[in-house]
Amino acid sequence: MNTLFAINPQRIRAEFQRVKSHSDHYIAVSKALGENLVQRLAALNLQPQIIVDLGAGAGLFTETLELQYPQSKVIAIDYALSQLQKLDEAKEPALCARAELLPFADASIDVVFCHMMLHWCTAPEAVIHEIKRVLKPNGVLLFSVLAPDSLTELRQVFSTLSDKPYIPTFTDMHNWGDLLQQEQFKNPVVDVEYFSLYYKSFAQLMSELRLGPTYFLQDMNKGLITPRQWQCLEAAYEKHRDEYGLVLTLEVVYGIAFGKELQLDDGYPLEASIPLQKVQRKR
Repeated sequence: MNTLFAINPQRIRAEFQRVKSHSDHYIAVSKALGENLVQRLAALNLQPQIIVDLGAGAGLFTETLELQYPQSKVIAIDYALSQLQKLDEAKEPALCARAELLPFADASIDVVFCHMMLHWCTAPEAVIHEIKRVLKPNGVLLFSVLAPDSLTELRQVFSTLSDKPYIPTFTDMHNWGDLLQQEQFKNPVVDVEYFSLYYKSFAQLMSELRLGPTYFLQDMNKGLITPRQWQCLEAAYEKHRDEYGLVLTLEVVYGIAFGKELQLDDGYPLEASIPLQKVQRKR
């Protein structure tokens, strides 16, 4: 699951902590991508008691889940406390925690809803293992992540600056499927959809991706991009403009998998031995 791109969890957390608000365009894009996940959950016709919105941020989908499942307890979890503080905790319980160390007992959660979070993790394998631990038997995990064809245009443009990887290479759909199988999830299904985003300018595109003049994910490229380099990037990206604006491609993997069914050997012996002297005929 590892890539050539170094993900620094402390810098990622700091970056999300400093984000005070998102543009309307950013929110609209995130909602459009996440609605697919919400619809997949609705199609299961579940009546969950506890739903965890893992990587909830400011709760973009926490309220949606509450409205869809009014009888359920929806818990928002994120590693960036400042994002959770935007939630109305009287309505939406929120916990600041790492996805690798969820503050729940084994087999206690009905649904884990995880939208656009796993690709930020240094060890997604550990997160998937932890989700399996907290899911109830037949509980469900739904997730969305960016896939390798995401940000293709941006990657091409940045390659003109250096052969070092400024832009991350995301994990392939098949690797996510393999991981779910390795963790013994039941009936895992992964599929992929493509989205084209449009921006008025290169500056807007970069701002919404939270890249800016420094790229916070990359340890190898900590230095500022010079004004001259920025102008070159801006000019190079113009070849990706069409009648709607500057295009940016997202390849999104959607995954769904069910928690392991309770087996007879999960704490219970498959065989029992009874001494013969204890066996008596009923009189």
